[in-house]
Amino acid sequence: ESMAQRKVLDLRRWYCMSRPQYKASCGISSLVSCWNYLFSTLGHGDLPPITQEKALLILSFQPPFGEIRFGPFTGNRTLMRWFRQLNIHFKVRGRCHLVYKPQGRNRTVGVTGETALSYLKKGLQGNDRAFIYHCQNHYFCPIGYEDTPLVATQAYTGPLPQSEVETWVMIGDPSRKHPAIHCKKWDDIDADLNCVHPDFSDVRRLWRGIQQRKTKKKNGNLHCIIEFRRWDRPRPASASSSRSSITRGEGTNCEDDDEIGILELSSDDSLEEDSD
Repeated sequence: ESMAQRKVLDLRRWYCMSRPQYKASCGISSLVSCWNYLFSTLGHGDLPPITQEKALLILSFQPPFGEIRFGPFTGNRTLMRWFRQLNIHFKVRGRCHLVYKPQGRNRTVGVTGETALSYLKKGLQGNDRAFIYHCQNHYFCPIGYEDTPLVATQAYTGPLPQSEVETWVMIGDPSRKHPAIHCKKWDDIDADLNCVHPDFSDVRRLWRGIQQRKTKKKNGNLHCIIEFRRWDRPRPASASSSRSSITRGEGTNCEDDDEIGILELSSDDSLEEDSD
Protein backbone atom coordinates (compact mmCIF):
# COMPACT_ATOMS: atom_id res chain seq x y z
CA GLU A 1 0.00 0.00 0.00
CA SER A 2 2.78 2.44 0.85
CA MET A 3 4.64 1.48 -2.35
CA ALA A 4 1.58 2.50 -4.34
CA GLN A 5 2.07 6.08 -3.19
CA ARG A 6 5.22 6.45 -5.27
CA LYS A 7 4.40 3.99 -8.08
CA VAL A 8 1.16 5.33 -9.57
CA LEU A 9 -0.56 3.92 -12.66
CA ASP A 10 -4.32 3.63 -13.10
CA LEU A 11 -4.63 1.02 -15.86
CA ARG A 12 -7.89 2.61 -16.96
CA ARG A 13 -5.89 5.59 -18.23
CA TRP A 14 -3.99 3.18 -20.47
CA TYR A 15 -7.18 1.39 -21.55
CA CYS A 16 -8.61 4.75 -22.62
CA MET A 17 -5.71 5.63 -24.92
CA SER A 18 -7.09 6.03 -28.46
CA ARG A 19 -4.39 4.21 -30.42
CA PRO A 20 -3.63 4.22 -33.30
CA GLN A 21 -4.28 7.77 -34.35
CA TYR A 22 -4.76 9.12 -37.84
CA LYS A 23 -1.87 11.01 -39.42
CA ALA A 24 -1.37 14.19 -37.34
CA SER A 25 -4.57 13.55 -35.30
CA CYS A 26 -2.62 13.29 -32.01
CA GLY A 27 -4.54 16.26 -30.57
CA ILE A 28 -8.06 14.91 -30.96
CA SER A 29 -6.90 11.34 -30.27
CA SER A 30 -5.37 12.44 -26.97
CA LEU A 31 -8.45 14.50 -26.12
CA VAL A 32 -10.73 11.50 -26.75
CA SER A 33 -8.46 9.45 -24.48
CA CYS A 34 -8.88 11.99 -21.67
CA TRP A 35 -12.62 12.39 -22.23
CA ASN A 36 -13.21 8.63 -22.10
CA TYR A 37 -11.23 8.35 -18.87
CA LEU A 38 -13.29 11.08 -17.23
CA PHE A 39 -16.76 10.33 -18.53
CA SER A 40 -17.00 6.82 -20.02
CA THR A 41 -17.33 3.36 -18.52
CA LEU A 42 -13.89 2.57 -19.96
CA GLY A 43 -12.58 5.02 -17.35
CA HIS A 44 -14.43 6.42 -14.34
CA GLY A 45 -17.65 7.65 -15.91
CA ASP A 46 -21.02 6.14 -16.80
CA LEU A 47 -21.37 6.96 -20.52
CA PRO A 48 -20.45 4.63 -23.40
CA PRO A 49 -16.92 5.25 -24.70
CA ILE A 50 -16.65 7.48 -27.76
CA THR A 51 -14.29 6.88 -30.67
CA GLN A 52 -12.15 9.54 -32.29
CA GLU A 53 -14.39 9.19 -35.35
CA LYS A 54 -17.53 9.97 -33.35
CA ALA A 55 -15.82 12.90 -31.67
CA LEU A 56 -14.76 14.30 -35.04
CA LEU A 57 -18.33 14.05 -36.36
CA ILE A 58 -19.63 15.88 -33.27
CA LEU A 59 -17.03 18.57 -33.92
CA SER A 60 -18.35 18.93 -37.51
CA PHE A 61 -15.53 17.14 -39.31
CA GLN A 62 -16.39 14.76 -42.13
CA PRO A 63 -14.68 11.61 -43.40
CA PRO A 64 -12.32 10.54 -44.78
CA PHE A 65 -10.63 11.54 -41.53
CA GLY A 66 -7.24 10.26 -42.69
CA GLU A 67 -7.10 13.06 -45.25
CA ILE A 68 -7.61 15.90 -42.77
CA ARG A 69 -4.48 17.99 -42.15
CA PHE A 70 -4.92 18.45 -38.40
CA GLY A 71 -1.50 20.01 -37.80
CA PRO A 72 -2.10 23.57 -39.06
CA PHE A 73 -5.21 24.19 -36.93
CA THR A 74 -4.77 22.00 -33.84
CA GLY A 75 -3.48 24.02 -30.89
CA ASN A 76 -3.65 24.07 -27.10
CA ARG A 77 -6.72 26.27 -27.02
CA THR A 78 -8.33 24.27 -29.81
CA LEU A 79 -8.27 21.18 -27.58
CA MET A 80 -9.85 23.12 -24.73
CA ARG A 81 -12.60 24.37 -27.03
CA TRP A 82 -13.24 20.87 -28.36
CA PHE A 83 -13.43 19.55 -24.79
CA ARG A 84 -16.17 22.07 -24.06
CA GLN A 85 -18.06 21.14 -27.24
CA LEU A 86 -17.99 17.44 -26.38
CA ASN A 87 -19.19 18.19 -22.85
CA ILE A 88 -22.08 20.26 -24.16
CA HIS A 89 -23.05 17.51 -26.61
CA PHE A 90 -23.08 14.80 -23.93
CA LYS A 91 -24.50 17.08 -21.21
CA VAL A 92 -21.61 16.60 -18.80
CA ARG A 93 -19.60 19.19 -16.92
CA GLY A 94 -15.87 19.66 -16.99
CA ARG A 95 -13.07 22.15 -16.71
CA CYS A 96 -9.70 22.53 -18.35
CA HIS A 97 -6.70 24.78 -17.96
CA LEU A 98 -2.98 25.05 -18.50
CA VAL A 99 -1.16 23.39 -15.63
CA TYR A 100 2.33 24.36 -16.72
CA LYS A 101 3.48 26.54 -19.60
CA PRO A 102 6.53 28.48 -18.41
CA GLN A 103 7.31 30.17 -21.74
CA GLY A 104 5.47 32.12 -24.42
CA ARG A 105 1.91 33.34 -24.72
CA ASN A 106 -0.51 32.28 -21.95
CA ARG A 107 2.39 31.24 -19.75
CA THR A 108 1.51 30.10 -16.25
CA VAL A 109 3.13 32.92 -14.31
CA GLY A 110 4.35 31.92 -10.86
CA VAL A 111 4.18 28.17 -11.48
CA THR A 112 7.54 26.45 -11.02
CA GLY A 113 8.60 23.02 -12.18
CA GLU A 114 8.35 21.80 -8.59
CA THR A 115 4.78 23.01 -8.08
CA ALA A 116 3.70 21.74 -11.50
CA LEU A 117 5.13 18.28 -10.77
CA SER A 118 3.39 18.17 -7.40
CA TYR A 119 0.09 19.15 -9.06
CA LEU A 120 0.51 16.57 -11.83
CA LYS A 121 1.28 13.79 -9.36
CA LYS A 122 -1.74 14.66 -7.23
CA GLY A 123 -3.95 14.63 -10.32
CA LEU A 124 -2.65 11.23 -11.44
CA GLN A 125 -3.37 9.80 -7.99
CA GLY A 126 -7.08 10.60 -8.36
CA ASN A 127 -9.62 9.76 -11.05
CA ASP A 128 -11.29 13.09 -11.81
CA ARG A 129 -8.44 14.59 -13.88
CA ALA A 130 -6.65 13.69 -17.08
CA PHE A 131 -3.70 15.39 -18.75
CA ILE A 132 -2.28 16.13 -22.18
CA TYR A 133 1.37 16.99 -22.71
CA HIS A 134 2.14 19.08 -25.80
CA CYS A 135 5.70 18.24 -26.82
CA GLN A 136 7.55 18.69 -30.12
CA ASN A 137 4.86 18.48 -32.84
CA HIS A 138 2.88 15.97 -30.81
CA TYR A 139 0.25 15.57 -28.11
CA PHE A 140 0.14 12.60 -25.75
CA CYS A 141 -1.16 11.77 -22.28
CA PRO A 142 0.64 11.44 -18.92
CA ILE A 143 -0.93 8.38 -17.27
CA GLY A 144 1.28 7.61 -14.27
CA TYR A 145 4.61 8.09 -12.58
CA GLU A 146 7.26 6.52 -10.39
CA ASP A 147 9.31 8.26 -7.71
CA THR A 148 12.59 6.33 -7.87
CA PRO A 149 14.76 6.57 -4.74
CA LEU A 150 18.25 7.96 -5.24
CA VAL A 151 19.65 5.38 -2.79
CA ALA A 152 19.55 1.65 -3.61
CA THR A 153 18.76 0.61 -0.03
CA GLN A 154 15.43 2.48 -0.27
CA ALA A 155 14.12 0.44 -3.21
CA TYR A 156 11.18 -0.92 -1.17
CA THR A 157 10.47 2.07 1.03
CA GLY A 158 7.24 4.00 0.96
CA PRO A 159 6.81 7.69 0.10
CA LEU A 160 9.96 9.81 0.19
CA PRO A 161 10.57 13.56 -0.03
CA GLN A 162 10.93 14.88 -3.57
CA SER A 163 14.56 15.74 -2.83
CA GLU A 164 15.28 12.03 -2.28
CA VAL A 165 13.71 10.70 -5.49
CA GLU A 166 13.89 11.06 -9.24
CA THR A 167 10.44 11.23 -10.84
CA TRP A 168 9.75 9.36 -14.06
CA VAL A 169 6.46 10.15 -15.84
CA MET A 170 4.66 7.46 -17.85
CA ILE A 171 3.04 8.89 -20.98
CA GLY A 172 0.56 7.08 -23.23
CA ASP A 173 1.16 7.70 -26.94
CA PRO A 174 -1.66 7.54 -29.52
CA SER A 175 0.86 7.04 -32.34
CA ARG A 176 1.51 3.42 -33.35
CA LYS A 177 4.96 4.51 -34.60
CA HIS A 178 6.15 4.95 -31.01
CA PRO A 179 5.98 2.81 -27.84
CA ALA A 180 2.54 2.56 -26.27
CA ILE A 181 3.95 4.05 -23.06
CA HIS A 182 6.98 6.33 -22.77
CA CYS A 183 8.76 6.80 -19.46
CA LYS A 184 10.49 10.18 -19.22
CA LYS A 185 12.34 11.94 -16.43
CA TRP A 186 10.45 14.95 -15.12
CA ASP A 187 13.69 16.91 -15.45
CA ASP A 188 13.69 16.25 -19.21
CA ILE A 189 10.03 17.28 -19.50
CA ASP A 190 10.72 20.44 -17.51
CA ALA A 191 13.72 21.23 -19.72
CA ASP A 192 11.54 20.83 -22.83
CA LEU A 193 8.87 23.17 -21.50
CA ASN A 194 11.47 25.78 -20.58
CA CYS A 195 13.18 25.91 -23.98
CA VAL A 196 12.61 29.11 -25.98
CA HIS A 197 12.69 29.68 -29.75
CA PRO A 198 14.72 28.88 -31.71
CA ASP A 199 15.93 26.17 -29.30
CA PHE A 200 13.75 23.12 -28.70
CA SER A 201 13.93 19.66 -27.22
CA ASP A 202 12.12 16.64 -28.66
CA VAL A 203 11.24 14.61 -25.56
CA ARG A 204 10.44 11.52 -27.63
CA ARG A 205 13.89 11.67 -29.24
CA LEU A 206 16.11 12.97 -26.47
CA TRP A 207 19.25 11.52 -28.05
CA ARG A 208 19.12 14.42 -30.54
CA GLY A 209 19.81 16.89 -27.75
CA ILE A 210 18.84 20.57 -27.90
CA GLN A 211 18.01 21.50 -31.50
CA GLN A 212 17.26 24.75 -33.30
CA ARG A 213 14.27 25.56 -35.48
CA LYS A 214 14.58 27.55 -38.66
CA THR A 215 12.34 30.36 -37.44
CA LYS A 216 12.46 34.08 -36.81
CA LYS A 217 10.44 33.66 -33.62
CA LYS A 218 12.23 34.40 -30.38
CA ASN A 219 11.52 33.59 -26.74
CA GLY A 220 8.35 31.55 -27.26
CA ASN A 221 7.35 27.92 -26.73
CA LEU A 222 4.00 26.24 -27.38
CA HIS A 223 4.83 23.19 -25.27
CA CYS A 224 2.76 22.76 -22.10
CA ILE A 225 0.74 20.43 -19.89
CA ILE A 226 -3.06 20.78 -20.00
CA GLU A 227 -5.50 19.44 -17.43
CA PHE A 228 -9.02 18.20 -18.24
CA ARG A 229 -11.26 17.65 -15.26
CA ARG A 230 -14.62 16.08 -14.51
CA TRP A 231 -16.62 18.62 -12.52
CA ASP A 232 -19.15 16.98 -10.19
CA ARG A 233 -19.75 19.92 -7.90
CA PRO A 234 -23.04 21.86 -7.91
CA ARG A 235 -23.22 24.64 -10.48
CA PRO A 236 -22.07 27.88 -8.79
CA ALA A 237 -24.23 30.99 -8.67
CA SER A 238 -21.59 32.87 -10.65
CA ALA A 239 -19.42 30.93 -13.08
CA SER A 240 -16.94 33.78 -13.28
CA SER A 241 -16.18 33.48 -9.56
CA SER A 242 -15.54 29.75 -9.66
CA ARG A 243 -12.65 29.41 -12.06
CA SER A 244 -10.26 26.67 -11.00
CA SER A 245 -6.65 26.97 -12.04
CA ILE A 246 -3.22 26.33 -10.69
CA THR A 247 -2.53 29.98 -11.36
CA ARG A 248 -4.47 33.17 -11.95
CA GLY A 249 -1.68 34.68 -13.98
CA GLU A 250 -1.78 34.53 -17.76
CA GLY A 251 -2.88 30.90 -17.99
CA THR A 252 -5.80 29.92 -20.21
CA ASN A 253 -8.82 28.48 -18.42
CA CYS A 254 -11.97 26.83 -19.79
CA GLU A 255 -15.25 25.81 -18.20
CA ASP A 256 -18.15 24.07 -19.88
CA ASP A 257 -20.59 26.69 -18.61
CA ASP A 258 -18.33 29.65 -19.26
CA GLU A 259 -17.71 32.17 -22.00
CA ILE A 260 -14.70 31.05 -24.02
CA GLY A 261 -13.68 34.16 -25.92
CA ILE A 262 -10.19 33.71 -24.49
CA LEU A 263 -9.97 30.39 -26.30
CA GLU A 264 -10.24 31.80 -29.83
CA LEU A 265 -7.67 30.05 -32.01
CA SER A 266 -4.68 32.02 -33.21
CA SER A 267 -2.30 30.87 -35.90
CA ASP A 268 0.72 30.74 -33.60
CA ASP A 269 -1.04 28.31 -31.26
CA SER A 270 -1.15 25.51 -33.84
CA LEU A 271 1.38 22.79 -34.49
CA GLU A 272 4.24 23.99 -36.66
CA GLU A 273 4.07 20.92 -38.91
CA ASP A 274 2.29 17.60 -39.19
CA SER A 275 2.74 15.25 -36.24
CA ASP A 276 3.24 11.54 -36.40
